[in-house]
Amino acid sequence: MTKIAVIDAQLCGISGDMFLSALVDSGADRIKILKKIRLLEKLFTGSVIKNIDFLTTESNGIKATKFHLDLEERNSERSATEMLKIMVKCCDTVKLSESGRQFVINSLRAIIKVESAIHNKSPKNLHLHEASSIDTAADLIGSAVALEDLDLFDDTIFYTTKVAVGGGITRFSHGIIPNPTNAVLEMLKNLKIPIVGGPVESEVTTPTGVAILSGLNARKTLFYPDIFINKIGYGSGVKRFENIPNLLRVCIGSNISKDNISKDFVSVLETNIDDVSGEILGNLLEKLSVVELGVKDVSIVNGLTKKNRPLNILKVICSEKTEKNIVKIIFEETGTLGIRKVINERYRLERHETIIPVKIMKKDFMIAVKISKDDSGNVINMKPEYEEIKDIAKKLGFSYKKTLELVNNLIFQKRVY
Repeated sequence: MTKIAVIDAQLCGISGDMFLSALVDSGADRIKILKKIRLLEKLFTGSVIKNIDFLTTESNGIKATKFHLDLEERNSERSATEMLKIMVKCCDTVKLSESGRQFVINSLRAIIKVESAIHNKSPKNLHLHEASSIDTAADLIGSAVALEDLDLFDDTIFYTTKVAVGGGITRFSHGIIPNPTNAVLEMLKNLKIPIVGGPVESEVTTPTGVAILSGLNARKTLFYPDIFINKIGYGSGVKRFENIPNLLRVCIGSNISKDNISKDFVSVLETNIDDVSGEILGNLLEKLSVVELGVKDVSIVNGLTKKNRPLNILKVICSEKTEKNIVKIIFEETGTLGIRKVINERYRLERHETIIPVKIMKKDFMIAVKISKDDSGNVINMKPEYEEIKDIAKKLGFSYKKTLELVNNLIFQKRVY
């Protein structure tokens, strides 16, 4: 069942430490996170972590968790390129999963992208100030570890409410600037997430906070989606406001479904190929069919292009978190110059996999079978794994078609429901 996480930033915005704290308040392993963050110290020259902890606190009477990080830093800035390299090393040091690594790097790149535009400098000539601190790394790496611990990188849709952006002015490395800061505005513009001013004259949403929304591909919502709520976490900010709790609320649960039909989002990648051989296309299909790559479906359709030239249309369906690796393979293997991308919402039947023993020609085999059912519990489809049928056919010297028919009949006789 698809998991849902709602990031409620409509009252007091979002910052990196508030998001991390909300995840810990939701049940993420605080000890594991603190140990991982401690490992980052050696990667940031001139930085010393004097004290670090997650504190139980309250804000206007509401119990919450607050991330406490006491630092001593001598480096006030780093180049964007250097910071990216350090963050890659951080991901390796704490042994993040590929999903966690992508979240961290994509979040940092969101900051670099807008800072480059604001300062009219290419990333290689850009110097970061606040975003180059170890506390940025602590927020992003800590959040990635927490998301992994809560199993939120797999089959999860993230939503964000409109984001409160505060007011008044902020003093930072470039002097005085009004709230929201330029970086916050630019990122929220790119994400097409609505904002709300106030509720105080202070900075309540930070670039790192918005970068996290970017790294999670959070979808905007004016109201909470249909959800069974399992966990609620409150992350407290450092500042105290009169009559307003400085909190970020995160709700984690699952989608409401009275039947076995659920919805999720997939990336559909498509490109026209008109100048490669059949051997190259065949090799591409083999590469894209590797299970670990996470391709949900791949197809090639023949067609005609301008001047009646024949072409092949490659279409790949995958998740957003795996699409970058898939795009890289398509570029390398085909030489195409562009790949179209569309995010589609799809309906799908919930399914599970079971192992069924069968005997063919006095030989025993164990077959993995995927079973899908309707909302009444009736079996809609049972499909043995292709590779296993292929392997059995080879061992028995049968055709694939005959082997599949035999296996399906044997499964039917076992009355698997």
